[in-house]
Amino acid sequence: ALLRENSLFGVLSLLTGRRSDRFYHAVAFTRVEMVTAPATSVRAAIEADTTVGLKLLQGLSSRILQTETMIETLTHRDMSSRLVSFLLVLCRDFGVPDE
Repeated sequence: ALLRENSLFGVLSLLTGRRSDRFYHAVAFTRVEMVTAPATSVRAAIEADTTVGLKLLQGLSSRILQTETMIETLTHRDMSSRLVSFLLVLCRDFGVPDE
C-alpha cells in the first residue's frame, strides 16, 4: 500500500484480538515521523473516546477502498491499460497540481 499523511498500518491484530504472523515493512519516499502504540493503549483510547474508534474505522475503510481499486485496476486488463490506470490512481492520491 502507498500511504498518505496520518495513515495507519499494522492494525489487523489489534482488531482481531489475535497475534498476527505478518511482519510489516515500510519504505519512506519522503521524511516521515512514525509513532507506535501498544494494542492495549489503542484499545483503551477507543473505549475512552468513541471518536478515536471512528477515526480508526475511517482509516481502515479508506485502505479497503484503496485495495479494491488496486485489485480492479490490476485485473482483467492488458498491461498498458493497467499501467495507465495505476498512474491515474497515483495522480489522484498523491499528485500535486502544477501548470
